[in-house]
Amino acid sequence: MPPLPNPFRPTAGATPPELIGRQGMLDEFEYGLRLGSGAPGLLTIITGARGIGKTALLSEALEKARQQGWIVISETATPGFLGRIGETMRLHLEVLGPGPAGRRITALGVAGFTVTTQLPPELQVDWRRLGEQLLNVLAEKKTGLLFTVDEIHSADRTELSQLAADVQHFIRDGLPIGLIFAGLPAAVSDLLNEGVATFLRRAERIDLHAATINEVERSYEDTFRRAGIRIHKEQIRRAAEAAGGYPFLIQLIGYQLWRQAEINDLTVEAENVTQAIAAASRRHEMTV
Repeated sequence: MPPLPNPFRPTAGATPPELIGRQGMLDEFEYGLRLGSGAPGLLTIITGARGIGKTALLSEALEKARQQGWIVISETATPGFLGRIGETMRLHLEVLGPGPAGRRITALGVAGFTVTTQLPPELQVDWRRLGEQLLNVLAEKKTGLLFTVDEIHSADRTELSQLAADVQHFIRDGLPIGLIFAGLPAAVSDLLNEGVATFLRRAERIDLHAATINEVERSYEDTFRRAGIRIHKEQIRRAAEAAGGYPFLIQLIGYQLWRQAEINDLTVEAENVTQAIAAASRRHEMTV
């Protein structure tokens, strides 16, 4: 049995052992984390077909931000996501901000994107004000706040436009904010043509495409060699060609090859590769 657990993760939202063919794609973003407010890389849009690896790249970005000490609020653009972001900001502000007794923000109302507090109604704080409070605290601590929003093709456009408007406001005020959207190309194009969100046209664009066969072959070879799994280069090539550069299928085939290795004393022969490709293809056909 291999000394490590199976590293391939052919399921939604899981991070693969390697972002094949994605090296350097987040360089501008990572540089922006070091520069802080106003850096171009802190405003990024990731696009690509279903299953091409948008969520995995988004996960890599938020991990880079956390390593730099940034607070990350990660959401999927299902209804009410803006309210959920606000509620998470409130929780962070409770932890980080001093604030006198009786002024604690207690809940975020989705309607109108407002926040209710223990203060009188005339002193209630709206979503943007809440963000400003948190960002000013983070600026004092020499760090920042990153929003990531996945699957924007499913989003309520009013919420997306509101988020874009507020982020634009934060940027103008020199606050340490980052925003990464991910979604299908058509939805992103529509968003960029709509009203207040037009400022996002200046965002860094990362358009994901299929990995090359050579990149997949190299990744398989490295992964199996490190685990002590014996598989002939010709069979690795077969597996890479069967994956077709499609990230989800790369993971499915890799997962099945690893299982074959576990069964066969760390050796993968031609027949094992055939079985792995067949099993992965069946699973792939059921999920697309």
